[in-house]
Amino acid sequence: MDIVFEGFDTAAGPGPACRDEDGEALALPDAENDGVVRDVLTRGVDLQQHSRQIERELQELEEAQLAGYEAQEGALAELDAEIRGCDEVLGEMERLLAGFKASLGAINKDIQALQRDSGAMRQQLRNRVAAERQLARVVQGVAVAPEAVRTICEGEVNEAYQECLIEVNKKIAYMRVHAKQHRRLRAFGEMQPELERLRLKASARVRGFLLDKIGSLRALSTNAHVVQSSVFLKYRFLNHFLIERHAEAAVEVRDTYIHIMRQYYLDHFEAYRHGLARLERPAADRADVIGAEEPAKLAGLFGGSAKAAPAAGAGAGAGARDRAGAFSLGARAAVLDAADPRAIVLAVAGDADGARRPFEELFRSFNLALVDNATAEYEFITQFFVSPKARQSAAGADMVRLVFGHIFEPSLRCGEQFARAHLDATHDALGVLLCVRIVARLAAELQRRRVPALDAYVNALNMLLWPRFQAILDGHIESIKRLSPPAARSRARARIDTQPPPAVRRYAELTASLLRLNAGHGTHAVALGLARLRAELQAHLAHVADGSADRHAALVFLINSHDQLLAVLAEHGFGDREEEVAAWRQEMAATVLAFAEAQLDARFGYLKQFVAGAEQQSDIAQIGADALGHVAATFNAEWRAQIAAINVAVIQSFSNFRTGTEILHAVLGQLIVYYTRFHGLFDKRFARRPPDGVCQPVGVQNVMVEIKKYRNNF
Repeated sequence: MDIVFEGFDTAAGPGPACRDEDGEALALPDAENDGVVRDVLTRGVDLQQHSRQIERELQELEEAQLAGYEAQEGALAELDAEIRGCDEVLGEMERLLAGFKASLGAINKDIQALQRDSGAMRQQLRNRVAAERQLARVVQGVAVAPEAVRTICEGEVNEAYQECLIEVNKKIAYMRVHAKQHRRLRAFGEMQPELERLRLKASARVRGFLLDKIGSLRALSTNAHVVQSSVFLKYRFLNHFLIERHAEAAVEVRDTYIHIMRQYYLDHFEAYRHGLARLERPAADRADVIGAEEPAKLAGLFGGSAKAAPAAGAGAGAGARDRAGAFSLGARAAVLDAADPRAIVLAVAGDADGARRPFEELFRSFNLALVDNATAEYEFITQFFVSPKARQSAAGADMVRLVFGHIFEPSLRCGEQFARAHLDATHDALGVLLCVRIVARLAAELQRRRVPALDAYVNALNMLLWPRFQAILDGHIESIKRLSPPAARSRARARIDTQPPPAVRRYAELTASLLRLNAGHGTHAVALGLARLRAELQAHLAHVADGSADRHAALVFLINSHDQLLAVLAEHGFGDREEEVAAWRQEMAATVLAFAEAQLDARFGYLKQFVAGAEQQSDIAQIGADALGHVAATFNAEWRAQIAAINVAVIQSFSNFRTGTEILHAVLGQLIVYYTRFHGLFDKRFARRPPDGVCQPVGVQNVMVEIKKYRNNF
């Protein structure tokens, strides 16, 4: 179809009208949007010619394309053949894959079957392993090796025998625990009677072995503790086997051991007790009391006076019979702090006089040996006669106490008899209290060792010791009471010795010793006994002083007694914080004040009486001027001489420098107090100056200056 462009005007712009052969207008693409059309129109090319040229070019291209197709015809045929061959190969492969798929399906079924078979086999294996494991436990639990059976029945009882018995005991225990669970198993039915016969055979052999070893303990020369550690504890499982597997044989072994060891310990402790008794050195007897009579009062065989040597440690003027150590503790307290806690060995100590010792050392040695042996025996019984399973139970503890009590009951009674035999005859309060402290330390040691089986024995000793201690103190108190003479005799006495009596020294030594032993303990019974002793001695001293016709001598006697007593307590390290020292110091202060008042009554009585009466007057004007002048004149005339006389009296009465100085100061100080009060009355009565004829008293300062001259006269 030829295209005709009509009315095309290049100047008119785009959008020319185009028509076809029929004259119909054709719509052309927008020239502005087509670069080729815009180029052709711009150059003014003939469109028809240009169209024909394009057609020629297209025809040429078509012919060239056809020629190219014809040239590639063979290649295309080959390609077509190859494609057909590929189709055939792919078809074959499709058939192969279909067959492979079918094979894979069959293989999958086979694999699933194999998996099912494998699971079944695995379950069967697990069942077989579990059954084998259970069967192995059963076989291992009940089967006994022939060598073990031969050893149990015929072998020597030794460590190898014990090892075999341990294995057999495990079999028996397994059999008894699982008998009901595996009662249908044939092995249990076959092995149970065999194990029972083996148990009886082992029990018989173990019983014979243990009884033979226990029988060797009968000889006193045998060291039981060595046998216990080297034999019984080494083979303690043998007895545990009897306890668990043959109770009758175990009871027989235990009773035999109790019977033999009961006598063994009793024989040894009886011999040790008698040996120690030969070493005792008496420390005090019935005559060694605070209030023992003085030598001058002791009658001789034919009516003469029997003189006794003064005891060591007795004070000045003490002639009463007194042994060293009866009242003074000395080195006896070392028994409580002994560096070597071992008991006395009789073979080493001997019977010589130099080997004799006070009872507290023997008491400590006996009970130390008893505690050591009891501790060892308690531990042995716990390990040998109680199985490990029962050891932590109440039944096990009861068994230990039962066996221990049967064995040691006679030995403990021997210890009580040892203490009682001494206590019935002793009058040594210090020795008894030392024994009390020893018992307390032994009780603490038993508690540390966790051996409660001796608690009753410790309590029994205390029940023996404390009443005897109180009885001895009562004896001292009664002896002091006997020192006080009847009232009739007391009034008949004209004068007394101003030196402290021997009872004061004895009391001070005994009190210091008891305080030392009570330090750190604070035992009420000791404190109460000391208070009773103190009250009785105070009453005795007051009774003696009251029976004297010489008031001055009586006061000097009391002060010297108190001073000696306090000096002894101070020597032993007891100060005012101690109740005993404070009580006696208060007593001495009251006596010193009474002595000062007595001295002032003798030399300045007029001054004291005037001051006491004048201070009772409600009006100072009622005090007579003449009376004041008379007292002042009398004092001025003789005060220096009287002070000197007081000084001489104190020097002659008290030989102790410190005590004499304190007493002199107390007397003169009391004088200053009365004279100062008199001066105050004088000054109030005569406010400005005394009237004519009334003597002016000497100044207080002058008196004090004079008193200072006597400060260091001792």
